[in-house]
Amino acid sequence: MKLEIIEKCREELKAKKLNISTEIEAVKISMNSDTKSSAGDKYETGREMMNQEKDKLQSQLGVIDRQIESLNQININKQFEKIDFGALVKTAMAHYFISISYGKVSVQDKDVFLISAITPLAQLMMGKKTGDQVIWNGKAIIIEEVS
Repeated sequence: MKLEIIEKCREELKAKKLNISTEIEAVKISMNSDTKSSAGDKYETGREMMNQEKDKLQSQLGVIDRQIESLNQININKQFEKIDFGALVKTAMAHYFISISYGKVSVQDKDVFLISAITPLAQLMMGKKTGDQVIWNGKAIIIEEVS
């Protein structure tokens, strides 16, 4: 199941990366085609706004690259006794994959939440094993399975 989760995330991240790259190219083209008008301040403001947009998009690309790199570091064959980075955690409430902050993906007719190891919930779960419980938002979450 881990492999399917990782592959699905990689596909979605690559699609996002392609969309962002396309947006960056569009901004670059717009910047290059923008000609200086007699209203110089308006031109400079417009160029600065486009520069900021390009910088924001490039920052998003960096985040995606780091997420893909983190996914690549996960050993899908490792079986966990205690929750750590790369563990798949089953609870009565949900399935969690301790990996990257990504959100929900659906594989094998199950919703799995990808959460970073530094999120508060993951921090509560770290080091726990099957049968242990954590209290999250006032509710007891029993760890049913760790793999």
